[in-house]
Amino acid sequence: MLAITLYDFLKFLHVSFAIAWVGGGLMISILAEFALRSKLPGRGAEFAREAALIGQRFFTPLSLLVLGLGFWLIHEGHVGYPTWIVLGLIGFGLSFVIGAGFLGPQTVKLAKLIDEHGPDDPAVRAKIRVIVNVARVDLLVLFAVVFFMVTKVGR
Repeated sequence: MLAITLYDFLKFLHVSFAIAWVGGGLMISILAEFALRSKLPGRGAEFAREAALIGQRFFTPLSLLVLGLGFWLIHEGHVGYPTWIVLGLIGFGLSFVIGAGFLGPQTVKLAKLIDEHGPDDPAVRAKIRVIVNVARVDLLVLFAVVFFMVTKVGR
């Protein structure tokens, strides 16, 4: 009979939510490029609004679940805070600052800019491009965290 420990189950949830978070971010990045290259009027702005909503309702809860489960795993597994966990926490903190400090506020400003100037205004498209590029930097940070977790750097 297969015995699943609490630690195994927590690790499964932690990894699953991380996959959804990072994989979702990668998919958003790819779809952003399609939206920005689209010839459909307002497609870039429509996508930006959708992505902002997904960020608030999907990525934020996932990131907090990943963090919470990570701390629970540390406690349950008695692993302490080796280098790879510290680097992962630093990466999480950086991603949180990028999201809460830049992406969130900029998407609010973008919505106002769209309302004032229309979805196809050059300033709107430029702001969308900046937001997408910063989101891609955030995605690179998340992939670095995945690297730290998988390889257990500094172990």
